[in-house]
Amino acid sequence: EEMNSKHAHEMLVQDLTAQIEQATQDREEKAGAKAKHLQGKADAEGDLSDTMSTKEADEKYLSDLTATCEQKASDFESRQQLRAEELEAITKAIEIISSSAVKGNAEKHLPSLSQESPAASLAQLRSGGTAQARQARVAAFLRSQATRQGSRVLSALAERLEDDPFAKVKKMI
Repeated sequence: EEMNSKHAHEMLVQDLTAQIEQATQDREEKAGAKAKHLQGKADAEGDLSDTMSTKEADEKYLSDLTATCEQKASDFESRQQLRAEELEAITKAIEIISSSAVKGNAEKHLPSLSQESPAASLAQLRSGGTAQARQARVAAFLRSQATRQGSRVLSALAERLEDDPFAKVKKMI
């Protein structure tokens, strides 16, 4: 009987030891899972704050962009309106100028402004001769001034002008 009781006691100790070991192992697994869960939560909260700040920045950019677009659209509309009014004013001016009441009055009241020939009315007339002839005349003038004033700078300038610095460019064209 004592053997049975000793054996039962050893069995009880062994069972309790196994239960303690199993409980310790379960507790460690749960602690590891809890730590992993807390780390995941911290990561998710960090991602959430990054996402929220990015969202706020994007919303601010969108509002600025929308305001800019609205301003540009408003400016465009006002310019279109101004152009339409300008075209209307030009059309009226053309009608007035081409009306029979105004025709012929310019020659009567402004004879000095009437154009004698169409070619003479251009502001950007070229003087007679080719570009080389003009360049030669300018070089001769500079040379004469250089000798008159005794200036080596004007003489060098006349010499460079006679060399035709654009000759290479003209050949390439």
